[in-house]
This record gives sequence, structure tokens and C-alpha cells, in this order.
Amino acid sequence: MKITVAENSHSAPETAAKTTADSPFHVTVYTFVVWDHDKGATTIYPRMATREAIAKMRGKINEDTAWVVDATTLDIEGFYSGGSPGAR
Repeated sequence: MKITVAENSHSAPETAAKTTADSPFHVTVYTFVVWDHDKGATTIYPRMATREAIAKMRGKINEDTAWVVDATTLDIEGFYSGGSPGAR
């Protein structure tokens, strides 16, 4: 496979530097509710997560519970794995 670089494209180092500079260091996580089929009712999910992770689970966000946390405290699926932000 032959790879060619387009005239207007950026080199790899330029692209990597820009991506790193624009990457977020903090994210917002929320508590949310999901439908519990066993109980036949909604229940509060035991972990906080990003909006994207909650959407994948078809959960409903509780906007009043927003915490801004370090992005490194998220797992690969967008769930918060740290402690309470107030416990610093």
C-alpha cells in the first residue's frame, strides 16, 4: 500500500502537538438514573459518568450533581473511578 501526503496536510509532529494542546484535562461527570427491569422502576446508577457514557446506557442525567474531575480518573467507557471531589 502506497501512502502519499496531501499538499495541505500537516506533518505528524504538528498534528500531535495540536491534539495534545487542545485535549481536555478536566471533564464533567453526573449521577444518573436507569431503568431497572428486575424492579420495574428507575434506579440511581451507582457510578458517575460523562454525558456520552450515560447516553449509551439510555440513562437520564441529574444535572444538579455535576462534578468537574480530572480526565485521568475516567475509565475507558467514561465512568468516574475516583472519590468525592470534596474529599481532597
